[in-house]
Amino acid sequence: MDLAGLLKDAIGLRRRQVWARPGRLHIEVHGLDTPHALRLIKSVEQQLENLDGVLWARVNAPAQRVVVAVDSPRPRRADLIRIVERAEHHAAAHTEEEPCEELHHPCEGPRTRQAVSALAADAFGLGLSMMTRLTSWVPLPTEMAAIGSLFQHHPKLRVLAGKVSGGQDRADSVLPLVSALGQGLAAGGEGILLDGAERIAQWREARAHREAWNKAEPALIAGPEHAAGEPVLQARPVALPQDPVDRYAERAMGAGAVAAAAAVPFFGARRGFALGLASTPKAPAAAREGFATYLGRILAKRGVIVMDRGVLRRLGQIDTVVLDERALRTGQTELTDVVPLAGSDPREIAEVAFVLFDPKAPDEEREADGWRLGPLNGAGKRAADQLRKRGADEVLGLRKGQKLRAVVGVSAQHAHGVQAIAAAARRAGARVALATDNGNSRFSFVDDVVSGGSDLVESVRSAQENGVVLVLSGDRKALGAADCGLGVFRTGSPPAWGAHVLVGQDFEAAALVIDAVGVASRVDSDGVKLAAGGSG
Repeated sequence: MDLAGLLKDAIGLRRRQVWARPGRLHIEVHGLDTPHALRLIKSVEQQLENLDGVLWARVNAPAQRVVVAVDSPRPRRADLIRIVERAEHHAAAHTEEEPCEELHHPCEGPRTRQAVSALAADAFGLGLSMMTRLTSWVPLPTEMAAIGSLFQHHPKLRVLAGKVSGGQDRADSVLPLVSALGQGLAAGGEGILLDGAERIAQWREARAHREAWNKAEPALIAGPEHAAGEPVLQARPVALPQDPVDRYAERAMGAGAVAAAAAVPFFGARRGFALGLASTPKAPAAAREGFATYLGRILAKRGVIVMDRGVLRRLGQIDTVVLDERALRTGQTELTDVVPLAGSDPREIAEVAFVLFDPKAPDEEREADGWRLGPLNGAGKRAADQLRKRGADEVLGLRKGQKLRAVVGVSAQHAHGVQAIAAAARRAGARVALATDNGNSRFSFVDDVVSGGSDLVESVRSAQENGVVLVLSGDRKALGAADCGLGVFRTGSPPAWGAHVLVGQDFEAAALVIDAVGVASRVDSDGVKLAAGGSG
């Protein structure tokens, strides 16, 4: 990348993101997180569909994209972008709300503003460092090499940099450039090499996510009904608890500032400043980033679509896992129990019940050879109550002629991989809650049962009052309300847009993410210990 491109990236003047394949484009849309998002969505869709060559257009608000299906002759890409920009400008005139930070869609791949500018800055800084070492010309004191790290690793300074530069994404582009220049001019090449290794890992992760998206997109978006996604962001009832890594950074760097101030009268300004800089905690962030990039590549290789890479960096904060029982079901039912009545042969009853039972239509009455399986009416109440206590969702009656011979329990069939999720939830060390609208549901591995169905969003909000919540569900609103949403959906049905991670029916991948919660927490803890030891 040339210097002009680097500077353009650094100050945020980048092109609008557009991903295309034959017959379809995904165009970035801004302002979908404002109160006037619905008006913007309607305007963008109507104006695009009025353009010749556009078959249909649907805005996917959680992905911050409009999906446009085109036909021959294809409309010019510039015309499509101009329509989107005009609609955004019109919507912006009706709101004074500041937009949220942009989402880095998996289709972007590694060529994002942050990735490209950071790698280019590291390469440029490394060249400066080599030049200063070879020429013995060091224009800046060695201690100045850590200036950029101060703003990158102190949470309040990082937020301040975002406000000054006009957005956190823009600050994330500028700070690596400042850090690389500082290290290069102060002959600090070792830090640049470490930063470069981290950027390369991020690049590989982003490329893996893009490849997974390219492969999955045709099946994910089979038509306009699959592409559309309404705004689902739900306000948290309380602010997120402070990140333990950020908390340590504030305390460590605060202590370093005090130590520096105390050392200046005895050792001079430069040595005192160096003492304070020794408290900069780089290890926790590097450890977290290394783990997140590795996990991201593993998920991408499984075909999992990570819509928000940032959530992989926040897994260590999660302390509550909410499992939506509806997401754990296959959509079919199964016989779970048979209670023969007096005088009936248990073996014969079981054989007949399994022959007559239709898992796709359990309520339909079926007959064969004088036997009839159907809804239970009147008789067998005691046996029916017994089966419901054992967890049966429905109870059927098996009759021969007019005589009731057995009571049969029917339950929703749970997907393959539920046991892996259960084991992962236990290993993660988080509190596990089952969200269900069936009071008879029983899972031995859960710590609590909360309201599901239409009350799931409220259950998630309630859990967020006391912790950081991961939700496994197919409910878009609940996924949008969660701190980490794992979206479950069946092949051929609309994806669970609003989820941070789209797992589909890959419950083993969901178990991998849940398992990573405990590992990420240990990585954060070990990183803090390493930083404390290094600073000491």
